[in-house]
Amino acid sequence: MASEITLDGDIIAPLNITHPAPALDLAGFQWCPVGGGPKKAPTSKLSRRLSRDGEEVPLTEDQPPASDEAQKNEQLHVPGGPGSEPEKILPFPLEQFKGSYAGNGFNLIWVPSTFQTLGNSCGDGPNDNRLLLSLTTEQLTFGPTLGKIPNRGFRNQDDIFLGGLAYLQTVQDTTNVETGKGDKPRSSKGSGIHFEPGIWLHVPAADFQGGRDTICRMASIPHGTTINAQGFVPERNTSTVIGGEPKFPQFDKLDTTPFIIGRPEDKQKFFKVEMNAERENLTRRVPANLEKFNAQGTGRVTTEIIQNPNLVLQNAIDTSNLDIKETITFKVTTGNSNSELNAGGTANIAFLAGPQTPFVQPPVISANTTRQVKGVMIPSPGEGDDPNAHTEFMTSTFYIERIEYDVVVNKMEEGETQVLLASFPPGARAPTPKFAITAPPGGVTERKTIKVPGIQIQYSQTVNLNFGPGAILTWPHVSVATLVPTDPQPFKITE
Repeated sequence: MASEITLDGDIIAPLNITHPAPALDLAGFQWCPVGGGPKKAPTSKLSRRLSRDGEEVPLTEDQPPASDEAQKNEQLHVPGGPGSEPEKILPFPLEQFKGSYAGNGFNLIWVPSTFQTLGNSCGDGPNDNRLLLSLTTEQLTFGPTLGKIPNRGFRNQDDIFLGGLAYLQTVQDTTNVETGKGDKPRSSKGSGIHFEPGIWLHVPAADFQGGRDTICRMASIPHGTTINAQGFVPERNTSTVIGGEPKFPQFDKLDTTPFIIGRPEDKQKFFKVEMNAERENLTRRVPANLEKFNAQGTGRVTTEIIQNPNLVLQNAIDTSNLDIKETITFKVTTGNSNSELNAGGTANIAFLAGPQTPFVQPPVISANTTRQVKGVMIPSPGEGDDPNAHTEFMTSTFYIERIEYDVVVNKMEEGETQVLLASFPPGARAPTPKFAITAPPGGVTERKTIKVPGIQIQYSQTVNLNFGPGAILTWPHVSVATLVPTDPQPFKITE
């Protein structure tokens, strides 16, 4: 796949993705009669050019704008827009998951190597580890809603109806050791590093949850793992446009150091060697040399970023001077187990799980037991387990942001539509959104900068992997990305 690269070597994301993840066509699938899809927006005069600050850029895709009265609903994903069907509108916050997104990010994963391959003379510290670092480009496509999904209750629990939508995520490695940037051409072999089909669900509260609805992400990973991650729906702010809090996103500080299984506080400090971006020729790190990526190079992969990849998300905001007006934040995990939310988990094929500790039957409950015992949860892995790559836990936090972008508009005739890029400063690391800008009555008589609203999605995900018997380590796998819609977002100038 060809890349759109600026003169200084930066990829203009998501324009580097000429073929986004395929649309998910579920027209032939239904839980109950749901009718046709939303009406198509009317076609209008569209200028066949794409420009950033007046400079033309090759046009890869275009889309006619929505009608005047619908542009806010279409652009900011406010439910109830034209052609919407009440039974197909997902509740907050999944209503924002529409269409295809693309952008860039960072991927970090620890994996073991083999003693036979590396030997005892390679590098520093224990020789059974390897740190893989990747600058990435990503596509995330959301399909149409699935209608009402019936779930049967029992005894005093009423039946409920879930809402949901399918999604498809693909991630490619764009790490370019020659430039220190994420601009490796898409035509390069071996660039694909992740493929994930799945479903997002909105789950009404069960009787015991005190009226708190949840959201659930169910995903399948080709390595042989499925995840069911769930979390509570955040409270909707009724005074903002999309229901978020009127502030910038707040990113947690991560620690990507491997730790003793079951003891996350017991970090293994000798792994700091591979996490030091200033160290060169490390055989147990890819790339082995980060001099073109580190603080003295492009700053794409620094020691601080390796230790806390959420800095990539913050850098995308800071370097692009993003004017974030509100943020919706929510988290889903596979480890929820409490009185209000007892759900979620991971499942692995036998090859990944390896030999497992035999199941232990629940103990006999004596008559004087004061607390009900439901059974025995065997830790994963157990003392006798010997997993190859057991996915034990996953947590992911999503940040949906409403942003006001600066867009430079040239002279335009009345009713003319041009596809334009947001105006970013040099060195910006956030993906650049496209807008289909339509001139007002009387046209645009002189070049000017206007404010245009748009949606951006950021996320941070951590997966804990257990390699080897239970006395060894848990190895973190962290992925972060910043994504914007691949299609031009429609906007009509009113004055």
